[in-house]
Amino acid sequence: MKKVLSILSLALVVLTFVSCSKNSPEGVIQQYVADIQAGQYEDAIDLFYFKKPLTDSQKQQYAAMLRDKLGKELDKKGGISGVEITNVEMAEDGNSANVDYTLKYVDGSAQSEKAKVLKVDGTWKMDAGK
Repeated sequence: MKKVLSILSLALVVLTFVSCSKNSPEGVIQQYVADIQAGQYEDAIDLFYFKKPLTDSQKQQYAAMLRDKLGKELDKKGGISGVEITNVEMAEDGNSANVDYTLKYVDGSAQSEKAKVLKVDGTWKMDAGK
């Protein structure tokens, strides 16, 4: 039963992602959630903008930290069942936005989150703040 719920949750996340282009403020958040749900932590790190490009070693370290931080939480909650974008506040220049979203978990709980996203060379990235 738990495996069926996990598969259904992943399907919901993928369907949510498909409904919005990755190259948008909403899309980068949805792709991030889909990557986390799929355990693709290095792919999730690729969605962040760092002022200085990461070395392979740094990328692996960040992915490991993300896995350690989120993995236990996701296990306790049964995984992510979906994400809802609740607000997008675009900057006047169109090159940054603040995105409010809610992560919904298989156990029925939800968590509100905020992210700053930046348009870098035509591609939307989550701001790593580093």
